[in-house]
Amino acid sequence: MKSFNNSTLKIVCGIIAAIIVLLLVFFGMTKIEDYFIGKKDEEIIASVVTSTSVTEEFVYHNGKKYTLKDSLNTLLLLGIDDFGKVQESISYTNSRQADFLALLVFDSETDSCTLLQLNRDTMAEIQVLGVTGEKAGTINGQLALAHTYGNGLESSCKNTSKAVSGLLYGIEINNYLSINMDAVAALNDLVGGVEVEVLDDFSDVDASLKIGKNVVLSGEQALTYVRGRGNVGDQTNISRMQRQRQYMSAFALALKTAYLQNENIILEAYNAIVDYMITDCSITDLSETAEKLSSYTLSEIITPEGESVQGDEFAEFHVDDAALKELVINVFYEEVK
Repeated sequence: MKSFNNSTLKIVCGIIAAIIVLLLVFFGMTKIEDYFIGKKDEEIIASVVTSTSVTEEFVYHNGKKYTLKDSLNTLLLLGIDDFGKVQESISYTNSRQADFLALLVFDSETDSCTLLQLNRDTMAEIQVLGVTGEKAGTINGQLALAHTYGNGLESSCKNTSKAVSGLLYGIEINNYLSINMDAVAALNDLVGGVEVEVLDDFSDVDASLKIGKNVVLSGEQALTYVRGRGNVGDQTNISRMQRQRQYMSAFALALKTAYLQNENIILEAYNAIVDYMITDCSITDLSETAEKLSSYTLSEIITPEGESVQGDEFAEFHVDDAALKELVINVFYEEVK
């Protein structure tokens, strides 16, 4: 089996961390609606929970005492609904939304990685920034909107990290990595296309994508497949997320096959996306992430339970509060004996 040498790893470690999100970017519109997540629950969250922090060391769930695991590290992956190279907005509001959100949770004690995929329509508390970057209060809206408050670069990613942390009852987001959607077609074709069994009816969008048919997706088809929602299937983001998870697995296999045939493909992939990526990870951070992704056991992708409903104008996803708290306990906490 081929392996990465140290020099190659230092150059392209970001690719390995980003690859899960690169081809999962999709497009959607949002609307601000009233919904609040992150309030105190005396039975499950005994400590005071705010949108940004858990203020006490322990929480209680079903009569048991839990504490945060100290062996975890998190990386937030974002797919941004923007074409072209990343660029700074002229103010601290922009039109780019985080349409794909997933949190990688690494556990150094168990050498395992959990991937938590978040619905971009999730209603959550979001920090609003003024045109010059000052804090201007909070709103309750779709999670994808958090990225629109910021300069489109680092501050937007930080604001999204803050919103995700609040949604997860103060869980710390250590790092972030975002990718614009122009990386999709190039990387798909770089691995020779990705084969999937079409899960939804795309007849109104792309007649070649027939439900139940096995198709090797070309670059633009791949983007259509992971982005499509309007006039596709039941038109919900939940169905789209299922296609994204399917595509994720298929792309990983295609990348592995392509690498075994051409070691330079990793460097080629780096060159294809470097202008479309933003991250606060250092070389050390990315190197460690690459090593973990290559050696840790990756669990099944998990998504919070909830209900997708139609708001006044746009789709909303309301999490099942009790189920989300159960998820947070299971992933991020350990029982105190």
